[in-house]
Amino acid sequence: MTEVRETEIGAASALIATTAAGLEGDARRELSQLLGGARVRSLLMKGNILALSDLPEEETLALVDAAETQYLARIVPVQRRLPITQDTSRFPAIAEAAAQIGRVGPADRFLVRCTRRGEHEWRGRELERAVASELERITGATGEYEAEVDWLVSVEVYQQVGFVGVNRPSRVLHKMLRHQRKYRPGERPLNRAEWKIREALREFDIRFSPEARVLDLGAAPGGWTGVLAAMASEVVAVDPAELDPRVTALPNVRHVRARAGDPEVCQQLGEFDLITCDMNLDPAECAGMMCRLASLLKPGAPAIMTVKYMTRQRRRHEAEARRKLAERYCDIRMKRLPHNAYETTAVMRRAASGCSSAK
Repeated sequence: MTEVRETEIGAASALIATTAAGLEGDARRELSQLLGGARVRSLLMKGNILALSDLPEEETLALVDAAETQYLARIVPVQRRLPITQDTSRFPAIAEAAAQIGRVGPADRFLVRCTRRGEHEWRGRELERAVASELERITGATGEYEAEVDWLVSVEVYQQVGFVGVNRPSRVLHKMLRHQRKYRPGERPLNRAEWKIREALREFDIRFSPEARVLDLGAAPGGWTGVLAAMASEVVAVDPAELDPRVTALPNVRHVRARAGDPEVCQQLGEFDLITCDMNLDPAECAGMMCRLASLLKPGAPAIMTVKYMTRQRRRHEAEARRKLAERYCDIRMKRLPHNAYETTAVMRRAASGCSSAK
């Protein structure tokens, strides 16, 4: 995994803005018009945008705050960027980055809030407590949990990259998102996922009998599960989160409320004719999980995995996933599909005699 250098943002001001998934292009254009000359780009997690401006932070915020925007929701000024790991080892560095911004003093009270995107061994509240404790030690300030504070320490995590902002609470803007959906209410969580899995099955000519059993890893909210349930005798959907009620109601869907990488749970589920995984996880780690669970798949049976781009180095992510998958799978094929524009779909078979790794 290529490490992101810990650094200042490299602009007079930097804003992270959120919008509705699917409307990133509109939000980018809106920010570009408001902040003439700003460098605006989408972050890798949908609905998130980074704007870098040569205008002072106060002026940038004033422009956004005064405008009647259409596509912007939450606006967070950030002053530091640093790498984030799966484990808790970077927590002290996050606190140090917040202290280096130089706004929190010994007489101040502050609140740490983490918004986490991706899969990690820790939860947001765990980071908040650890960073608050360390920041107290460094600055002599007092960390609070709910009380009114002088400073809000925002930690915005995007899998392996984090942004830290220290701002007056009033400087984190909450705009009215006037365009909230690209799709009709109730459709987005399932329909896009349905298109992705239908496309993969068709493009790679994956077929299985109506008596087949399918294991769907990281299944929530259930888009892939619902499609697969119409084709197989049973779909075991593994995810600690809830499935859409329409999927849960299907008689041949079994929801296992556990983490997909929990081997003790998964090893008790039996043998499968297909394993699928659309988890928002680093590709190499996701491939490792697929290898650990390969024994659940019948020899020669297919598996489908989405390769998520956690950085802009798409080819590196694909190569790392391919190398890992080759430990237990063969005939590995990867392709970017129309409904998977920001991802690559990987299809393979559990290794058996005569296998080869295809491009």
